[in-house]
Amino acid sequence: MTWRTALGLKPTRTDLALDLLKAAKRLGLTGWRHDAADNSIRNGDAVINLANIHLEYAAAPRPGRRILMQKYLKMLQIPPISKLWSLGQTKIFPLLRSRYDRVTLEIDSRRNRHSLPPRAGRLFIGNLEQILGYDHGQSITQVTTEILTEWGISLETAIDRALVNLRGLPKARWQARGDGVWQVESPEGYTESLMQISRVFDDLPARGTPLVMIPNRGVLYATGSDEPGGVTALLAEARKSLQEAPWPLCSDLFRISSGIQLFVPSGDDANALASIQRLDISSVYAAQKTALEAHCDAIQDDIFVATYGLLTKNSDPNQLQSWSSWAEGVRALLPQTDLIGFAWDLSGSRKNIFVPWANAAAIVGHYFKSTEEDPPRTRVDEFPTPTELAELQKHVI
Repeated sequence: MTWRTALGLKPTRTDLALDLLKAAKRLGLTGWRHDAADNSIRNGDAVINLANIHLEYAAAPRPGRRILMQKYLKMLQIPPISKLWSLGQTKIFPLLRSRYDRVTLEIDSRRNRHSLPPRAGRLFIGNLEQILGYDHGQSITQVTTEILTEWGISLETAIDRALVNLRGLPKARWQARGDGVWQVESPEGYTESLMQISRVFDDLPARGTPLVMIPNRGVLYATGSDEPGGVTALLAEARKSLQEAPWPLCSDLFRISSGIQLFVPSGDDANALASIQRLDISSVYAAQKTALEAHCDAIQDDIFVATYGLLTKNSDPNQLQSWSSWAEGVRALLPQTDLIGFAWDLSGSRKNIFVPWANAAAIVGHYFKSTEEDPPRTRVDEFPTPTELAELQKHVI
């Protein structure tokens, strides 16, 4: 182990990578290497991103880290997916994943010229995708479209079979968390993905229509539309999970009734949900920023990758606004935010203003250039003229 982990200090991502590679070598698992540029370990086309597992590892107590290390080593020993549909069809399950969970890998693949194989999946609802996972027993890998071709079946056929497998798992149980909120427990895992199975909610003790959030992998919280204070408590649980747990997934609230629909509550709960969603996307933008900075540096594109910042209104954590900064003389990649902060005359009196994105787009949108990034970023290579700045100042927040 590294000197930091030996002393009991919080391990860095590099510490985790080095400890994992040393343990792998002792087991005779060769070919794995640490790619510090994109925070991953690689073996040919196999890639394990260190970001989320590091959050899990660093937060665990020292005895728990030994157990986690064994889990991660199993990830390095994943056998190949069967090329026979007759065998593979019994081991596939429909996973719910964020469409943003490969943001950094996709950016890194541009820099490293390692194209990511398309995963077998489709848009589910909101920012969620429904993708195929192959259960190896100790771990799950995502099925690629190339595997579907080898199996000789369509995506729709594979997902239909995967849903049959998910419905066939042992029955999940609801555990009360208090304040009208319940959490589902599944003996076989796939907890967050059980949202796809309507009968799971037949036994939910909550009053009214089920309202559900899956803020983290392995987490499914629910309340009922008629539970007093239930939505408020559900949002509080989801916020804590998104901020503290290691595998953030989704910040949307869903209504389960003749299918799954996005649901927006009213009043203070609506503000709380919007703030949770801003917190969630801020972590995605932060990861995207790190990857983009490395990418732009590698291709010698001297551009500022702007931060997705958050402002609190009236000192209320449930009233957040997002912002990004655009400075005179600086080319930038702006995240899509509620407000844009303009800064100019930097060597003189230095002027700063905040303007709503919509107003800024109406006045200086001709400078905006779309990019391929998701979540979206807008490229700006020129700064507004004095006349345009004067017009922007009429819309200052």
